[in-house]
Amino acid sequence: MSVTTVVGVGAAALLAVVAVVLVYRDAARVGVDLGSPPLWAAFVLVTSGASLTTALLVPDAPLPGVLVLAALGPLLYLLERDDAVHGDEPADPTRLPSQSERADDRDE
Repeated sequence: MSVTTVVGVGAAALLAVVAVVLVYRDAARVGVDLGSPPLWAAFVLVTSGASLTTALLVPDAPLPGVLVLAALGPLLYLLERDDAVHGDEPADPTRLPSQSERADDRDE
């Protein structure tokens, strides 16, 4: 194993640990609807670990596939977080989600 491989895997493992810690803290703070903070942190750890293992054990694995596998956990968590933050109220087709209620009052 070359020095470059060891440094790359170490950096990727450090990024995975940072992502797991951030997901756990954010899930505990926001209070996600589906699952629990330890479950989301474990999911991010599993997807990151699977991508690292694939990159190490399968040298001919396509890089886009490895990156998709690494991003799968955090992206699914962000989708669930967005759903938990914005609630279950029905969408209003007459305004954008970023518009405030006061903007509607000015139009009338």
